[in-house]
Amino acid sequence: MNYAYRITQSGVEYCEWKQPPKWVLPFLKWLTGITTIIFIFLATIDPTFLIGALIGPGGTGLMYLSMANSKGFQSLHTEYHHYFIHWNQLTNITIATNRHMIELEFKFPEKNTNDMLSGSQYVFFQRRKKEQAVNLIKAHLPSSVPCVIGKVDVLN
Repeated sequence: MNYAYRITQSGVEYCEWKQPPKWVLPFLKWLTGITTIIFIFLATIDPTFLIGALIGPGGTGLMYLSMANSKGFQSLHTEYHHYFIHWNQLTNITIATNRHMIELEFKFPEKNTNDMLSGSQYVFFQRRKKEQAVNLIKAHLPSSVPCVIGKVDVLN
């Protein structure tokens, strides 16, 4: 994933996108075809290779079809996701001691309901820019938001 952050007077804006390697789908297609031919020749020697043909090339072919036709996979690799967190939506900030990042915990009302959505956003940066990034975020942080220094576990 690629990330871009912009810290403004009103909040933290971040974008994420994924650039897929263009060789993956053609590679899977060719791999399926070549291994199918190999297993057909091997099946002339011993018919038990037909079971291997179902598992190997068949599984690869199904993986190719699921990746090529999956809307979620295509949107993840073609869409650009843009988000914005206002400073008043932050509930906690944790400066990581085990990584080069800051965890921003937020809470805001969900549209058209009375529910509150909460979550975390991780702001990554280079090691040499850690102090600069922390100072920049602290300068914009409301006084009601606690700033903690500690270990951060990144959830996948």
